[in-house]
Amino acid sequence: MRFLTAAMLDGYQRRKDRTVSVRFVTQEQGSEKIMEIDSMLDGYGFLYFRPEEQLREDEIEELDNLDIDIYDNRKTQSQRLRGVLYKVWEQGTKDLDFKTYYKQETEKIIQHYKNKLTDVL
Repeated sequence: MRFLTAAMLDGYQRRKDRTVSVRFVTQEQGSEKIMEIDSMLDGYGFLYFRPEEQLREDEIEELDNLDIDIYDNRKTQSQRLRGVLYKVWEQGTKDLDFKTYYKQETEKIIQHYKNKLTDVL
């Protein structure tokens, strides 16, 4: 699914995590387009803005064919795992500090996969 429309850059805001919040204003949209936009909320995609009247057909085709995995550099797998473990720790009893909890949990994961090896390291 895609949302392609003319838009005016209305503003931006720098955030403390060094990301940028960008705000655009479009022309009036019908109910169906609003539903499409709503369904994409919190989704990951691409933003291409060119201050001209209309995109060329070859640009639209190129954008439609982008491989999102190539450009998905939000977090590494290890950063994602650490983030998930932190959330689990945060929701738990917090008997341990996070550093100790993280070490124990990653050791469990490592041991789990070591046990699957036929030739144990």
